Amino acid sequence: MKKQSLEIAGYAILPVQLPESRAFPKPATHYLYLRPHEPRIPDADSPRSLFVVNVPIDTTELHLRHLFGTQLSAGRVEKVSFEGVPTKKGSVAITQGSVSKSRKRKRVTVDELQDQLDDIALPSTWDRELQKSGAHAVVVFADKSSMEASLKAATKAAKKGAKIVWGEGVEDRLPPLGLQRYLNHSQACYPDRADLLRTVNDFMTVFTQVAEARKREETRRAQEPDEDGFITVTSGPKLTSIAHEEEARALVEKQKKKQEGLEDFYRFQSREKRKERQNQLLKRFDEDRKKLEELKRRKGKIRVSHCPRSYSGTF
Repeated sequence: MKKQSLEIAGYAILPVQLPESRAFPKPATHYLYLRPHEPRIPDADSPRSLFVVNVPIDTTELHLRHLFGTQLSAGRVEKVSFEGVPTKKGSVAITQGSVSKSRKRKRVTVDELQDQLDDIALPSTWDRELQKSGAHAVVVFADKSSMEASLKAATKAAKKGAKIVWGEGVEDRLPPLGLQRYLNHSQACYPDRADLLRTVNDFMTVFTQVAEARKREETRRAQEPDEDGFITVTSGPKLTSIAHEEEARALVEKQKKKQEGLEDFYRFQSREKRKERQNQLLKRFDEDRKKLEELKRRKGKIRVSHCPRSYSGTF
């Protein structure tokens, strides 16, 4: 293999063979692109991380652990972060550690409780996630030397043309794909009642803790002095109810002032409607009177006919 094909735009190229299947019983080569992870805002894991681009759609953390740890025999993978998947476990672990150390000194903050609340979710309906085409992943190794050894081993394997079958040896350790994947999904859409109840109870417990923590924080802030050194004195329950009544009265008065103009407008509108209705009645009366005069002019007096007495009985 030529040297130019071993690297492109700063990425080391690692070809892997996709396993054959009944749907596509032909050999296929997939290319991974690797380089040291250099984010715009580096963190503690950046120096020992690899940025892997164009991972196969069936990639899991086990695939990458097996690739670097067994197939390349280079470094030990600590964790993997995939594109589009939020990574909260690291920050939560740090928070929990700091909380456990200072548990006697301070209480759990609202933000920490909110993180716990966000982590509570219903059971997933998929037993295995799939990646989108061309997705990337960040592979964090145990140390920087493991990352460098893995990148070097990938370059060496590509140079020698070593055959690396993607996922070889881990198929039995992963949930199946194909039809069985969707059968499992259909079954997981109806979780066990006990699991649902446990999830809801956990959520409501933490939700109550978040509400209580926010209330304590508001009380603490109300007791802090302002820029001038004064503390705002808040009223108790009775005064609070009176304050609410005064506020309600003020709102009513404000609403009345707003409706003064509307009442005048409605009064004017009603008066106009009455005038219009009267004009219509007068117009109809004049039309009927003219019709009667026309009938009198043509036929003379209007005669009213009566039925004879002999027909006044029952027919």
